Amino acid sequence: MIVSVIIPIYNASSLLERCLNSVFQQIGGFELEVICIDDGSTDNSVTIIEQYAKPVILLKQANQGPAAARNKGIEIATGKYLAFLDADDYWEPDFFAETVSFLEEHSDAIAVSVGQKHIVPGGKVSIVPASLNNKNNTFQEPVVLDNFFTFWTEHSHVCTGSVLIRTNIVKKTGGQRTELRITEDLEFWAYLATFGSFGFIPKVLFVSDGSRVTKQIGWLRKNRLRWASAPSVEEWEKRIIKTIDEKDKIQYRKARGKIAKNLCYSMIMSKRIGQAQKVCITYGHEFPEDKVARLLMIGSGNWLLWILAVAIIHARESLRVL
Repeated sequence: MIVSVIIPIYNASSLLERCLNSVFQQIGGFELEVICIDDGSTDNSVTIIEQYAKPVILLKQANQGPAAARNKGIEIATGKYLAFLDADDYWEPDFFAETVSFLEEHSDAIAVSVGQKHIVPGGKVSIVPASLNNKNNTFQEPVVLDNFFTFWTEHSHVCTGSVLIRTNIVKKTGGQRTELRITEDLEFWAYLATFGSFGFIPKVLFVSDGSRVTKQIGWLRKNRLRWASAPSVEEWEKRIIKTIDEKDKIQYRKARGKIAKNLCYSMIMSKRIGQAQKVCITYGHEFPEDKVARLLMIGSGNWLLWILAVAIIHARESLRVL
């Protein structure tokens, strides 16, 4: 059985070997089709791939962003199953053994995600879903989810690298939207969920650890371009809203609240404060209940309070410790 792995690469030399090793050290005897797409790197990432001991399909393109890179990989992928992995992340050795087995046993599921470990700037570690870190874990066995959006709202259980998908379904979606340079992955997961059911495996099999790269680049520098490209909520959801079942729309709107808050925040950081205020007024009732959301909601009804809220957000980001 062939499993396709798509890895977009941009100046990833410091962690690239760790990423590739985690792919080739997977147990289970699967035939892996590893597709690396260099997105205009200026470091020695390409040299590392070309000298790698294991066979890798290497594609090159001018810098167009991770969505365009992933789509190029999707076009040529031949595996029964497909997974994305970023070059600064890695898998535990039994990621494929667990996820492939699940999809082989559950023909009604189009994709399955796993538990995640996130090492964020500053070294703090978080487990997602958080309940996997508790002794009284509510998840005991792999499961096909009753409703993707309900589970996503509560647990944020999908991210790039945590999901294995049936390749034929990925190709039906048309891939990720290349015009989105922020939350393009979240849009893709939401859209993908309109094609069928998701499964979940309650084991931490994916690790996101790009803190070293973030520290090298700098938090603000890394995110300025992404913040500036944040679309409106309406633009972000345009293909999801066309395909989602009517019965899922209420739960989808709850999930959309997290995205709307993210986009509002990005607009603030890219100095589009009027547009950000409109997002808050329109979608604020869907925002998740947290300190930032409360600050945005308090400020959105009055221009002077809004300016104060914006100043606090900017100060928060400028003082972020890496």
